[in-house]
Amino acid sequence: MIYTRALWPDIRRCHSICLSLSKWKIAESNAFLCRRILSTSTHISTKPTLTQLKEFTNSSLDLLRKKLDTQRFGFPYQTLNSLNKAKAAELMDTFEQKLWTAYDDFFNESKQVSDGDQRVSITQYFKPRPEYAPAIAQSIYMGLYPKDLRDQLGQESEEVALSDILTELYHQHILQCEILHAAIPNQVDMNWDISRPSDWYPGARKMKRKIIMHVGPTNSGKTYNSLQAFAKAKSGYYAGPLRLLAREIYEKFQSQNISCNLITGEEVIPSLDAFGNVAELSSGTIEMIPLHKKMDICIVDEIQMIADPTRGSAWTNAVLGVQAKELHLCGEESAVKLIEKLLETTGEELEVKRYKRMGKLTMLPDSVDKLTSLQKGDCLVAFSKRKILELKCQIENSTSLKVGVIYGALPPEIRSQESSKFNSGEYDVLVASDAIGMGLNLKIKRIVFWTSQKFDGKETVDLSVSNVKQIGGRAGRFTLKEGESEGFVTTFHRKDLAFIAKSMRMPNADLDKACIWPTNEFWSGYLSSFREPTSLKQGVDHFYKLIKEEDLKDFFLSDFEHQTTVIDLICSSGLDSRLTIEDQLKLAQVPANLKNAEPEVIEQTLRFFDCIAMSTSKSVLDLNFLYITMLGAEPSVQNTTTQILSILEQLEKNHKVVLVFMWLAQRWPTIFVDKESAGEIKTLIEKRIDEELACLRIVAKKEGKFAPKKKNRRMR
Repeated sequence: MIYTRALWPDIRRCHSICLSLSKWKIAESNAFLCRRILSTSTHISTKPTLTQLKEFTNSSLDLLRKKLDTQRFGFPYQTLNSLNKAKAAELMDTFEQKLWTAYDDFFNESKQVSDGDQRVSITQYFKPRPEYAPAIAQSIYMGLYPKDLRDQLGQESEEVALSDILTELYHQHILQCEILHAAIPNQVDMNWDISRPSDWYPGARKMKRKIIMHVGPTNSGKTYNSLQAFAKAKSGYYAGPLRLLAREIYEKFQSQNISCNLITGEEVIPSLDAFGNVAELSSGTIEMIPLHKKMDICIVDEIQMIADPTRGSAWTNAVLGVQAKELHLCGEESAVKLIEKLLETTGEELEVKRYKRMGKLTMLPDSVDKLTSLQKGDCLVAFSKRKILELKCQIENSTSLKVGVIYGALPPEIRSQESSKFNSGEYDVLVASDAIGMGLNLKIKRIVFWTSQKFDGKETVDLSVSNVKQIGGRAGRFTLKEGESEGFVTTFHRKDLAFIAKSMRMPNADLDKACIWPTNEFWSGYLSSFREPTSLKQGVDHFYKLIKEEDLKDFFLSDFEHQTTVIDLICSSGLDSRLTIEDQLKLAQVPANLKNAEPEVIEQTLRFFDCIAMSTSKSVLDLNFLYITMLGAEPSVQNTTTQILSILEQLEKNHKVVLVFMWLAQRWPTIFVDKESAGEIKTLIEKRIDEELACLRIVAKKEGKFAPKKKNRRMR
C-alpha cells in the first residue's frame, strides 16, 4: 500500500473521498509516486509483471543473503555482522514474507491504475519504508534510478542498488523485532507455583537488585526525582500506566537530546544513533516492559495500581520479574507495606523515600452551587461523558468562559491537546472525568467535584479515598518555572461537601494483596498437562476452580473478565479450532472492551481475528470499517447538538477500532499491513474529533440547548 503524509490534510477536504475506497487509494498512490520526479537518460517503458519484479528482487536479496552469511556489512550496518546466523536467517524469512505481501498488494492496486510512469521521490531511495519497496523496485527495474546517484554510491548495477535499499529495510525490520521481542528463557526449568510468583522469574532472582520506593501525594515530585536517575543511566525502561504518559516522558527526553525509544501496544518508535544502534533507554506502558532483558534502571510509576483487579498483575510482574540493577517504584504510601511483604519472598531489601506535597492544598468550606460562580482555572469533575459534554454546553451558555473537556473515550492525543489549551489560557475552565488523575500536567487552581459518586460498571458507588485524593491533588501544580502555587478543592453541590472533605483528610488504606495472573508461557504448559485435548476456555475455567481452594496469602487472581469475554467470543464464532493457543492468549489482551461494545465493533473485531486464522493480509482500508463520508466532511454549524454528539460517538468508535488494528499490526505485522496509513488515519480521526468539539460550543450556544434551568422566583 502506498500513502503519503503530505496528502492527508487535503483528503478530508476532498469530496471524492466519499465516492469509493478504491479511487481514494489510487489517487494517493499516484499523488505520492508523481512527487519530485527524477529524470534519467533512458528507461524501460513497459512495467514489469509481478513475477518479473519478484525475480529481479530475488537477485538483490541473494546479494543481501551473501553479506549476512559472510558478515561483510560496512557503515552504518556493522551491527548486522554480530547477528547469529540462524537468527539472521529466521529474521530474513519474516522480512521476505512481509516484502512479498507488499508486492502482492501493490500489484492488486496497480491493475486499477491508469498508464503512466510511476516514479519515486529521491528521499525514498535514501530513507525507504517497507510499504514503498515494490514501487522502488519497479522504478529501479525500469531504469528510473538516477545513474549519477548510483555512480556516487559506487553501486555496480541496478541489483546492487536495490540490494542496498533492501539492506536498509531489513535493518529496520530487525530493529522493530529487537525492541518488541526480548529472548524468552528456557521454560523447562520454570517453577509455576501459583502461590509463589516470585519463583516465576529465575533471572531476577539471580540478581542483587537495589529497590527504591518514592512515595508521596500528588504534586510531590516523586516521579520527577526518579526520572533524574533514569536520564543518567546507560540502559533502562520507564513503565507508565497510560500510553499518553509514556509518550510524554518520551517527548521530554527527546527534547533534552536524550535518546529514548517509545514502546506501547499500538506503536514502537526506535531512537537511533549515528551508527544505527537502538537507544538503550525506553519509555512505554507497563504491559510492554521487557521482563527478560537486563538493564541498569527501571522506573515503575503508579505502583498502587498493583492492587487493581484488572491490570494489577502487570505491576506485580514488574516488581518481581524485571531484571534491573535499580528498580524505582513511584506512587502512594499505601503500597509500601505490600511491597515489603512481596520482597520478603525474594530476599531483597527496600529503601523508602518519602516526599511532601510542593504547594499548599486547601479544602474550601463552601460549595460552588452555581455555574456562574465558576472561575478561570477551575476544573469541574464529573463521571460520565454525557454529563461532561452537557456541563460544557451549560457553562458556555450561561457564562463567557471557554470550556475544554477531558474524558476516557477521548483519544489520548485529544486529551493532551485539550489540556495544553487549558494550560495556555485558550480555555478558561476544564470539565473532566477522573482521567485527569493520571498522566496529564494541568495548571488547575481549583478542583470542583460535580458529584461524589460514580458508576463502576455494575452499580453507582461512592468515590474511594484514593480516587478523591488523586483527583483533588491535581489542584495547584508545582512547576520549576513558576514554583509552588496553592490549590483548592470543593464541590458543586453542598450535599457532597462533607464526604469529599472527609476523604481528603483520610489517609489511604494500606493495600493488602497484589494482583497476579500467570504468564502466557504458563498456559502452554498447563494445557498440555491434560490427558484429553483441552481448549483455552476449558483450561481457564478449570484453573479458576482449582485455585479458589488455595490460600494465596499476599496475592489475588486477576479479574479475567475482559480476557474471558474475548475467549468466549473466539469459541462462539468457531475460531478457536483455527487459532493456536498462543494466538488466542495474545488476542485475549486486545485493548477493546468487548463486553459492553456495540455489535458493529464486535463484528469488526471478529473480522480481525478471522484474518489471523486465515493468514490473510489486510490493510486498514481493506477492512471497510471506516466512516469515510464522516472523515471527509467539514464540521458544520448547521448540525444540531444531537447530530454533533452522534458524530463524536462514531468518530470515537472508529478511533478505538483503528487502535485495535495498530495493536494487532505490532503482533502480526505480515497480516495487518501498512500500519503507517493506520497511524495517519488515527491522526485524521483525532483532528475531526477536535473540530466537532469546537463546533459543539458554537451550536449549543446558538440553540441554547443544555442551558441551565432557571429557578422559579416567589412573588413578593
